[in-house]
Amino acid sequence: MNKAKAVAAALAFLAIGAVASEGQVDYRQHVMAAVGGHMQALADIVRGKVEHAGHAAVHANALADLAEIAPTLFPAGAEGGDTLPAVWENPEDFQAKLAAFREAAGAMRDAAASGEPMQIGMALRDVGQACKGCHDDYRAE
Repeated sequence: MNKAKAVAAALAFLAIGAVASEGQVDYRQHVMAAVGGHMQALADIVRGKVEHAGHAAVHANALADLAEIAPTLFPAGAEGGDTLPAVWENPEDFQAKLAAFREAAGAMRDAAASGEPMQIGMALRDVGQACKGCHDDYRAE
């Protein structure tokens, strides 16, 4: 391969990496927006803004499922968006906070399955606190 072709191939590889990273950031933002949407829907149900108490389990299940994939949304090279570099600088703490989110989301699923408004409200508070704990350190506002 001549030098010009090698340079062109290297530039193409770098461009693909940049597009992949940008795609990863966009994807992460879409998933996290979905988390926020399910949280808001649950809050509306708990606060009695809507008469869809039967939907709580649907939103709680989706929230728990999204919490399970959350750790895969922050691979090396996917810096950007409103995610701070601290995610990759403090991986142990960040992973612990994601684990707290997964645990709280799992408890939210259980609370929603119970159908008990008080349990659902308390579980929603706990998920919100887990989200805040991560956002305080790892998300630019």
